[in-house]
Amino acid sequence: MGSERSKTETLNREGAPTIRGRCMCGGVRYEITGPMFDVVHCHCESCRRHSSAAFVTTFNIDKTHFSYTRGTPVLYKSSPDVERTHCGRCGSPISYKNAREFSIFACTLEDLTLVKPQAHIMVGEMLPWLDFGDDLPCFEKGLHGKPPIGHGPSNLPQVSGESVRDNSEKTNAARDNFARDNAA
Repeated sequence: MGSERSKTETLNREGAPTIRGRCMCGGVRYEITGPMFDVVHCHCESCRRHSSAAFVTTFNIDKTHFSYTRGTPVLYKSSPDVERTHCGRCGSPISYKNAREFSIFACTLEDLTLVKPQAHIMVGEMLPWLDFGDDLPCFEKGLHGKPPIGHGPSNLPQVSGESVRDNSEKTNAARDNFARDNAA
């Protein structure tokens, strides 16, 4: 009799699934023993810069249900009250944390079929050359607060290249100032 459960998912002592993830080289590994929620495609400049990608897919978890099982990622304070982690050897981004949320980069999961994106966030910073075929709700900023501004990114007014460049310049200047002011 075959198991329906993923090879990367087992049951913990409470009977809930234990979900595993890792960086590209395997030097940093983790387990999640609680539910994942707020699975989103983030289009902000900071996530693009951290991941070297056009957008990232993340999900939130309760930090008490998360533990590293191998290695310790490098912590990077990217701006006031924001901490990001990545593997010090291969560079894979692992997490994002601020006062309200603890997010994991979805592509670090060993089984990506365990997540299904629910929305696009920070679409005001979305690159103008991206084209999506989904009909997910789109939020100007974060997932919570204001209602979506539309459904399906391809149905939104296109963000201009000038707007993306202006935002990148402002974000990069703020990040550079923060790094300079907090240099050890």
